[in-house]
Amino acid sequence: MTIEQNVFRRMRFNTSRLREYGFENRDVCYFISRDFMDGDFTAEIMVYENGQVRGRVIDNMNEEEYVQLRMENYQGAYVGTVREEYEQILRDIAAKCCTEAAFSSEQANRLAAQILDKYSVEPDFPWDEGKYKPAGVFRHAGTGKWFGLVMNLDRRLLDKTADEEMIDVINLKAEETRIPVLTRIPGIYPAYHMNHSKWISVTLDGTLDDASVAELVDDSFALTSSGAKTLNEKLIREVLDVADHIPYGTVLSYGQIAEIIGRPKNARLVGRIMSMADRFGEHPCHRVVNHAGRLVPGWKEQRSLLEAEGITFLANGNVDMKKHNSF
Repeated sequence: MTIEQNVFRRMRFNTSRLREYGFENRDVCYFISRDFMDGDFTAEIMVYENGQVRGRVIDNMNEEEYVQLRMENYQGAYVGTVREEYEQILRDIAAKCCTEAAFSSEQANRLAAQILDKYSVEPDFPWDEGKYKPAGVFRHAGTGKWFGLVMNLDRRLLDKTADEEMIDVINLKAEETRIPVLTRIPGIYPAYHMNHSKWISVTLDGTLDDASVAELVDDSFALTSSGAKTLNEKLIREVLDVADHIPYGTVLSYGQIAEIIGRPKNARLVGRIMSMADRFGEHPCHRVVNHAGRLVPGWKEQRSLLEAEGITFLANGNVDMKKHNSF
C-alpha cells in the first residue's frame, strides 16, 4: 500500500474544497504542489475523478524524484523525516478537502447503510492501531455477538494468483454444509482470519451484487442470533421433495416452496437448502429461483438448463414468472 492509499483509503473528495485549498483543475486531475523542509523538497499531488491520489516528491537540489521515499529498506532519520512531513501534507489535505466514509469501498458503505436500515446496527471499530485499525465489526445489539466483520486487505490473501490490490471484504457466518458450495461462487472465499468451517469472506468489489451480499448478511445474522439452529434432515427432505415435483418447463420461488411446506416466513431457509442440494443426490434445483425470477449468482449453467426446457427470460435476465411459474 502506498503512502497516498493509506491516508486516503476511506476519504471522499469534495471538489469545491479542493479548489478552495488551492488545487488547480487540469481536466484529467486536480493538481497542487507544496514545498516543505525549508524548500529542499516539493510535493506534487494529483487527485483524479475516481478518487485515486498519486503523488511524488521532488528533491530540489537535483530536481529529481526522491525515490528513497518509497523504498522500505531506507529507514534512516533523514528519509524518515521526509516521509513524515510529506504524509503530514497529505493528512492536511484529507482533513480539509475530504469527508471520511466508514469503509474504503462504495459497496461496503452501501452495505453498512442497508444493515443500519434493516437491523439498526452501526459498525464499531475495536482496533485503535495496527493493520486491523480500519476493520469494522457488526454486532447483535443484545448479545454483542459478531455477525459481520469488514476488513481492508490485500486480495492476494484470498487468492494467491491475484495481483496486489487492497479491497474490502466482509466476513460472514454461513451454514457449514453450505460453505463448499458458496466458495465456488466468484467473490466468495474461505474466511480470512476466521474459522474456515463456519465463516466465509465476501469481496465488496462488485463481484457479487448488493442483493446477493445482503442475503448472505441475513443468513449470518440469523446464524449468530441467540438460539440459531442448524438445518435438520427432515426439513431438507421436505424442501427437496417439493423441488422434485416442479413440472418440466416451470419454476417455483424459494418463498413458494416455503409456503408449500408450511413455513411461509422461511424463504431464505429454502435458499440455503437449495445451495447444498447436491449433497443429497440429483434434484432439479435449477427450477427454483427468487420471487422476481432472478437466477442463482455464480451458477452460469442454470439459465441454459432452463432454456433447454423452453423457459423464457425478461430483458433483465430474470425468468418470466408470469409465463412459467407453476404455483
